[in-house]
Amino acid sequence: MSDGGDGTYRALIAELAGLVRLAHGALRGATAALVDPVGPGDAIPVAEKALAELRSRIEEDAAGALGGRAGVVVAVHVGTEVEALGQLAQRLLEAGWARQDREALGEHLRIPLGGLADAALELVARAADVLESAAPGGVADVLTGLHEVGQRQRLLYELLLREDGADLADVTDLVLLSCCYQQCADRAGSIVRHAALFPHLGG
Repeated sequence: MSDGGDGTYRALIAELAGLVRLAHGALRGATAALVDPVGPGDAIPVAEKALAELRSRIEEDAAGALGGRAGVVVAVHVGTEVEALGQLAQRLLEAGWARQDREALGEHLRIPLGGLADAALELVARAADVLESAAPGGVADVLTGLHEVGQRQRLLYELLLREDGADLADVTDLVLLSCCYQQCADRAGSIVRHAALFPHLGG
């Protein structure tokens, strides 16, 4: 097997990018169930479908060709991050189910949580694009975006600490959710770092 110069490596990268996009879809649907003020609607079933497809595709790809030694390196690293993103989507789905029987989060908390989620999930979506292009500028943009996610998380915590009479269950949920989104952003950062390892094979 070659090191990927025959096009197998490029096909592998396209497949991995597709997995990242599936993970993004699952995360986005799970997030909608948490931050939509009128309730989850169809968001949870959509997220569950995307997550099921992601898991199926991961299992199929694990048995497929890896595009040479370079493919092994990237596939193992990116595959690990995609699996982790799937686990985070599952956690968000479970949180969405758990909150259906509770009072919705107040707008003053839901909006900053949604902003944090948007920033983190945007990095996941961009990571898929960078994975295919291996553009150095795209890598730098995603890594710079990690700082914005950290800032949004800090601002949410500051808001929680100022909240008089806050329901401790809601505070706990928000901290756990913010940690999930911070981890999503970190996974996206790791994906683009590995995407840039072998740019000469992507042309």
